[in-house]
Amino acid sequence: MTRPVAFIAGLDFETWTADRVVGALLDAGYDGVEWTTAHVDALAQPAVALASQQDFVTRGQAAVAATLHALERAHDAGVPIVNLVTGPNLWEPGATPASDEAAWSVALGALELICTRAARLGIQVALEPCWGTLAHDAATARRVLAAVPVDVVMDPSHFVMTGDDIPALVREWGPRIVHVHLKDAFGRAGREGEDFHFCLLGEGKVAWAEFFSALDETGYDGALSVEFEAYRYYDQILGNDPERAARLAREQVAALIGGRQ
Repeated sequence: MTRPVAFIAGLDFETWTADRVVGALLDAGYDGVEWTTAHVDALAQPAVALASQQDFVTRGQAAVAATLHALERAHDAGVPIVNLVTGPNLWEPGATPASDEAAWSVALGALELICTRAARLGIQVALEPCWGTLAHDAATARRVLAAVPVDVVMDPSHFVMTGDDIPALVREWGPRIVHVHLKDAFGRAGREGEDFHFCLLGEGKVAWAEFFSALDETGYDGALSVEFEAYRYYDQILGNDPERAARLAREQVAALIGGRQ
């Protein structure tokens, strides 16, 4: 099965013009771009998704407003998917851990409103279960999926830390998986850089062959979007050059998938 391969335009790509990002990624062999909110008002094609990962728990209505703006811009630019997290975003200043019912009420209320607006615009809203947030493992993600009509961004790296059966989750959520992130990790649940690390593809604990086989079984034919977060390697080896990171990652994806995408 052939699937498009994209790259999330984070890293120092966020300081580049959208046209320059597109040119660099197409030259590196990618089929499309997953934009971040750094380019929310300058989205360009070919685009597979927009990552608008606002912290609803910490930032409340400001995060909701930013997400609604992202939905509008995605609609205008023809970007089909907006992916998000619940918060709290512990990698951002000011965020603190939360898992109480008050935090859940805020996050689920925000997601319900966002899903309603997205449906009017014809945009798919997809939840990424993510470390540190309310929805961070299989059980907490299921709570969101049961409560609001979001789809799923499947990023296997986060389930490495929680010990969940990744291929089983792909099979369970198959009909709701509309986007896939390619990122690897090792370690246990806790703090990034202390308890766990995101690393180069193939150097972590994701069982990639089993992961892709599960995607094949579900018939997933959407994009595979590389999320490069091996920050120490990016700094010390790649000299903070996002184009070098993208080219390296594209070679790794080719090695991982071989003739299958």
